[in-house]
Amino acid sequence: MIEPALRRILSSDALREPLRWMLAARPVVRVAPSSGTASAVLVPLVHRAGEVHVWLVRRSSGLRRHSGQVAFPGGKMDPTDDGMLATALREAHEEIGLAPILVDVLGRLDDLVTGTGFTVSPFVGWIDAPFTPVANAAEVARVFAVPLRVFFGDAEGVPPFHGHTVDGELVWGATGKILRDLVALVRGIEPDEE
Repeated sequence: MIEPALRRILSSDALREPLRWMLAARPVVRVAPSSGTASAVLVPLVHRAGEVHVWLVRRSSGLRRHSGQVAFPGGKMDPTDDGMLATALREAHEEIGLAPILVDVLGRLDDLVTGTGFTVSPFVGWIDAPFTPVANAAEVARVFAVPLRVFFGDAEGVPPFHGHTVDGELVWGATGKILRDLVALVRGIEPDEE
Protein backbone atom coordinates (compact mmCIF):
# COMPACT_ATOMS: atom_id res chain seq x y z
CA MET A 1 0.00 0.00 0.00
CA ILE A 2 1.43 3.35 -1.04
CA GLU A 3 0.79 6.25 1.31
CA PRO A 4 -1.46 9.03 -0.11
CA ALA A 5 1.30 11.68 -0.21
CA LEU A 6 3.60 9.37 -2.16
CA ARG A 7 0.76 8.36 -4.46
CA ARG A 8 0.25 12.08 -5.27
CA ILE A 9 3.92 12.46 -6.21
CA LEU A 10 3.81 9.36 -8.41
CA SER A 11 0.68 10.53 -10.18
CA SER A 12 2.13 13.81 -11.43
CA ASP A 13 5.28 15.32 -12.85
CA ALA A 14 5.88 16.81 -9.38
CA LEU A 15 8.47 14.05 -8.88
CA ARG A 16 10.89 15.53 -11.40
CA GLU A 17 12.51 18.41 -9.51
CA PRO A 18 12.58 16.82 -6.02
CA LEU A 19 14.19 13.73 -7.55
CA ARG A 20 16.78 15.90 -9.32
CA TRP A 21 17.56 17.55 -5.97
CA MET A 22 17.79 14.19 -4.14
CA LEU A 23 20.15 12.78 -6.76
CA ALA A 24 22.37 15.87 -6.60
CA ALA A 25 22.44 16.00 -2.79
CA ARG A 26 23.74 12.49 -2.18
CA PRO A 27 27.20 11.05 -2.74
CA VAL A 28 27.31 8.57 -5.62
CA VAL A 29 29.04 5.25 -5.06
CA ARG A 30 31.34 4.77 -8.04
CA VAL A 31 33.15 1.56 -8.86
CA ALA A 32 36.54 1.55 -10.54
CA PRO A 33 36.30 0.50 -14.21
CA SER A 34 38.82 -2.29 -13.52
CA SER A 35 36.08 -4.01 -11.50
CA GLY A 36 34.31 -5.11 -14.68
CA THR A 37 33.33 -4.14 -18.20
CA ALA A 38 32.32 -0.47 -18.03
CA SER A 39 28.69 0.00 -19.03
CA ALA A 40 25.86 2.43 -18.44
CA VAL A 41 22.06 2.43 -18.52
CA LEU A 42 19.40 5.09 -18.74
CA VAL A 43 16.44 4.91 -16.35
CA PRO A 44 13.91 6.83 -18.48
CA LEU A 45 10.95 8.25 -16.57
CA VAL A 46 7.91 9.80 -18.19
CA HIS A 47 4.60 11.21 -16.95
CA ARG A 48 1.84 9.57 -18.97
CA ALA A 49 -1.72 8.35 -18.41
CA GLY A 50 -1.87 10.25 -15.13
CA GLU A 51 1.23 8.82 -13.46
CA VAL A 52 4.99 8.42 -13.65
CA HIS A 53 6.13 5.45 -15.74
CA VAL A 54 9.55 3.92 -16.39
CA TRP A 55 10.58 2.59 -19.82
CA LEU A 56 12.03 -0.93 -19.87
CA VAL A 57 13.19 -3.28 -22.61
CA ARG A 58 13.31 -7.03 -23.02
CA ARG A 59 16.55 -7.97 -24.70
CA SER A 60 16.46 -9.99 -27.92
CA SER A 61 16.85 -13.74 -27.50
CA GLY A 62 19.78 -13.88 -29.95
CA LEU A 63 22.18 -11.80 -27.83
CA ARG A 64 25.28 -13.47 -26.35
CA ARG A 65 24.74 -11.92 -22.91
CA HIS A 66 21.56 -11.11 -21.00
CA SER A 67 19.37 -12.44 -23.82
CA GLY A 68 15.66 -12.35 -23.07
CA GLN A 69 16.15 -10.35 -19.86
CA VAL A 70 14.29 -7.20 -18.89
CA ALA A 71 16.63 -4.25 -18.60
CA PHE A 72 17.01 -0.53 -19.01
CA PRO A 73 18.31 0.76 -22.33
CA GLY A 74 22.08 0.63 -22.08
CA GLY A 75 25.26 -1.25 -22.79
CA LYS A 76 29.03 -1.26 -22.88
CA MET A 77 31.07 1.91 -23.07
CA ASP A 78 32.43 2.64 -26.52
CA PRO A 79 35.96 4.10 -26.81
CA THR A 80 34.45 7.14 -28.54
CA ASP A 81 31.99 7.87 -25.69
CA ASP A 82 32.76 10.96 -23.65
CA GLY A 83 32.04 9.35 -20.28
CA MET A 84 29.41 7.02 -18.88
CA LEU A 85 26.49 9.43 -19.38
CA ALA A 86 27.33 9.58 -23.08
CA THR A 87 27.26 5.77 -23.14
CA ALA A 88 23.80 5.64 -21.54
CA LEU A 89 22.38 8.24 -23.94
CA ARG A 90 23.98 6.67 -27.02
CA GLU A 91 22.70 3.21 -26.12
CA ALA A 92 19.16 4.49 -25.42
CA HIS A 93 19.18 6.14 -28.84
CA GLU A 94 20.49 3.00 -30.56
CA GLU A 95 18.19 0.57 -28.74
CA ILE A 96 14.84 2.39 -28.52
CA GLY A 97 15.23 5.49 -30.70
CA LEU A 98 15.30 7.93 -27.78
CA ALA A 99 17.19 11.01 -28.99
CA PRO A 100 19.51 12.44 -26.31
CA ILE A 101 17.98 15.90 -26.82
CA LEU A 102 14.66 14.55 -25.44
CA VAL A 103 16.24 13.46 -22.14
CA ASP A 104 16.49 15.78 -19.14
CA VAL A 105 19.18 14.00 -17.12
CA LEU A 106 18.23 14.26 -13.43
CA GLY A 107 21.29 12.56 -11.98
CA ARG A 108 23.18 9.37 -11.31
CA LEU A 109 22.44 6.40 -9.08
CA ASP A 110 25.11 4.21 -7.48
CA ASP A 111 27.26 2.01 -9.70
CA LEU A 112 26.90 -1.73 -9.31
CA VAL A 113 28.86 -4.78 -10.40
CA THR A 114 26.92 -7.64 -11.94
CA GLY A 115 27.65 -11.32 -11.58
CA THR A 116 28.44 -11.37 -15.30
CA GLY A 117 31.36 -8.96 -14.94
CA PHE A 118 29.83 -5.61 -15.84
CA THR A 119 30.22 -2.40 -13.86
CA VAL A 120 26.95 -0.54 -14.49
CA SER A 121 26.51 3.22 -14.09
CA PRO A 122 22.78 4.11 -14.02
CA PHE A 123 21.52 7.58 -14.97
CA VAL A 124 17.98 8.79 -14.33
CA GLY A 125 16.39 10.82 -17.12
CA TRP A 126 13.02 12.50 -17.58
CA ILE A 127 11.27 12.53 -20.95
CA ASP A 128 8.61 15.19 -21.31
CA ALA A 129 8.46 15.46 -25.09
CA PRO A 130 6.30 13.11 -27.13
CA PHE A 131 8.25 9.90 -27.64
CA THR A 132 7.30 6.68 -29.40
CA PRO A 133 9.95 4.01 -28.93
CA VAL A 134 11.33 2.17 -31.94
CA ALA A 135 13.05 -1.06 -30.91
CA ASN A 136 16.31 -2.00 -32.59
CA ALA A 137 15.32 -5.61 -33.33
CA ALA A 138 18.92 -6.80 -33.23
CA GLU A 139 19.12 -5.89 -29.55
CA VAL A 140 15.59 -5.34 -28.24
CA ALA A 141 12.58 -7.65 -28.50
CA ARG A 142 10.16 -5.36 -26.67
CA VAL A 143 9.96 -1.82 -25.27
CA PHE A 144 7.30 -1.15 -22.63
CA ALA A 145 6.43 1.44 -19.98
CA VAL A 146 5.36 0.42 -16.47
CA PRO A 147 3.94 2.66 -13.72
CA LEU A 148 6.73 3.35 -11.24
CA ARG A 149 4.32 2.68 -8.36
CA VAL A 150 4.31 -1.07 -9.06
CA PHE A 151 7.87 -1.26 -7.77
CA PHE A 152 7.03 0.18 -4.37
CA GLY A 153 5.81 -3.10 -2.88
CA ASP A 154 5.04 -3.00 0.82
CA ALA A 155 5.23 -0.07 3.21
CA GLU A 156 8.98 -0.63 3.60
CA GLY A 157 9.40 0.02 -0.10
CA VAL A 158 11.59 -2.98 -0.87
CA PRO A 159 10.42 -5.04 -3.84
CA PRO A 160 11.17 -8.77 -3.57
CA PHE A 161 14.85 -9.55 -4.09
CA HIS A 162 14.13 -12.46 -6.41
CA GLY A 163 12.15 -10.41 -8.89
CA HIS A 164 9.04 -8.47 -9.67
CA THR A 165 6.61 -9.54 -12.39
CA VAL A 166 5.21 -6.56 -14.30
CA ASP A 167 3.30 -6.48 -17.57
CA GLY A 168 4.03 -10.19 -18.04
CA GLU A 169 7.80 -9.71 -17.65
CA LEU A 170 10.18 -10.63 -14.81
CA VAL A 171 12.29 -7.73 -13.54
CA TRP A 172 15.24 -8.95 -11.47
CA GLY A 173 19.03 -8.83 -11.15
CA ALA A 174 20.79 -5.53 -11.80
CA THR A 175 17.61 -3.93 -13.16
CA GLY A 176 15.73 -4.88 -9.98
CA LYS A 177 18.56 -3.49 -7.84
CA ILE A 178 18.56 -0.18 -9.71
CA LEU A 179 14.79 0.08 -9.28
CA ARG A 180 15.10 -0.67 -5.54
CA ASP A 181 17.66 2.13 -5.26
CA LEU A 182 15.36 4.51 -7.13
CA VAL A 183 12.36 3.54 -4.99
CA ALA A 184 14.35 4.15 -1.80
CA LEU A 185 15.33 7.59 -3.06
CA VAL A 186 11.78 8.52 -4.05
CA ARG A 187 10.49 7.38 -0.65
CA GLY A 188 12.84 9.95 0.92
CA ILE A 189 11.21 12.88 -0.90
CA GLU A 190 9.16 15.09 1.40
CA PRO A 191 5.91 15.87 -0.40
CA ASP A 192 4.60 19.43 -0.49
CA GLU A 193 1.69 19.95 1.81
CA GLU A 194 -1.63 20.46 0.08
